Amino acid sequence: MTAWAATNPLRFGLIGVDSPHAPSFTRLFGDGITGTVPGGTVVSAWKGEAAPDFPPGRDRIDAFADEVAALGVPLRDTPEEVAAECDALLVVASDSRTHPGYFTRLAPFGKPLYVDSRFAPASRDARAMLAAARTHGCLPLAGSPKRFTPEFRQALGDGRAERIDLTGPLPTQPGHPTLAWYGVHLVDLAVAALGPGCVLVDAPAGERTTVTWADGRTATLGGEEEWSPLTTGHLTVAPGTTRDFTIEAGPPMLTGLLASLVHACRTGTPNVPEAEVLDIVAVVEAAHRSRVTGAPVRLRR
Repeated sequence: MTAWAATNPLRFGLIGVDSPHAPSFTRLFGDGITGTVPGGTVVSAWKGEAAPDFPPGRDRIDAFADEVAALGVPLRDTPEEVAAECDALLVVASDSRTHPGYFTRLAPFGKPLYVDSRFAPASRDARAMLAAARTHGCLPLAGSPKRFTPEFRQALGDGRAERIDLTGPLPTQPGHPTLAWYGVHLVDLAVAALGPGCVLVDAPAGERTTVTWADGRTATLGGEEEWSPLTTGHLTVAPGTTRDFTIEAGPPMLTGLLASLVHACRTGTPNVPEAEVLDIVAVVEAAHRSRVTGAPVRLRR
């Protein structure tokens, strides 16, 4: 895997622009020097292909493509064209069903490749994507922007938490049941706080989802189906020591993520450990099975 020296700004390319993150990333990076997040700049984009059964893509892709182009980013005809002229790639397509195909298509370029928020829809896809990254020397990058916010990082402090209780918006979209759409942000925060090693997921209908680790630590996840900008958390970091935090969605929330991507590309190190990437996907997958069967689901290892 290649690491870039901290000289010229990294040239990032967007893959799929049917998410507000596409113009937001572009604005926050700016020219790579004077932008809110220095060190990178978006120089190329591929519009992507929105599925007709997926409203967030179908209804927004043209407007976001126009917005990105208006910011001075040229739209290319294929993702391969974008990859050829960039140092690193950002898969920001909002439909996670497209992520495995885009990732395996671009991994052969051997460049850092970030997949936004929802890494993969299934564990088998995530494992195949990470295997492709190893084969081609591609640095896999992942993670919800919420795990990189100062609000969460300061509450967590050093080390792992004993317990976390999270509440946030839980809207769903076609092809993304239970926690697979916006709920994945809560799963990501839980794994970031407690680390890999989840063994059991219980997601009863109408109640909070409980995720249990092998050592008995737990996370609970809940919220309303209607979207709202706030995510709140209650962390137990040691016996008798708790900390609360609130994260508000919006462009400022994205800055920690973008800084982590620049650092990862410069150093050649993942911004999220592979074990955590796999656990996040597995928990989301297990939550859906638990909701459908009405019984707790043990994660397959």
